Amino acid sequence: MTVWFTVRLEDRPGSLARVAAALGERGVNITGIVGVAEDTDGALMLTTSDPATTREVFGSLGLAFEEHDPMGGIEPDRLTVADMSGSGSAGDTGAGIGA
Repeated sequence: MTVWFTVRLEDRPGSLARVAAALGERGVNITGIVGVAEDTDGALMLTTSDPATTREVFGSLGLAFEEHDPMGGIEPDRLTVADMSGSGSAGDTGAGIGA
């Protein structure tokens, strides 16, 4: 089953590169990605080749993240930062994991 992860990124250069590099170092391929930026808020929604290792990587980076059911919510191309913030979005399964 495909798992969509949502992480909030810091508004600074290299924050996306830090996540991608950490996943790559563990052999995890990003298989799908959607990014949303509004003002200084940003969120990244992605799928990977290895959800279990992705969870470990996010934990090691100290990133709070949420997991979403790809069949039970909003289509990724229609998301806003508010949808991805974890405040009751239609795609939220309630299985959020925070750091």
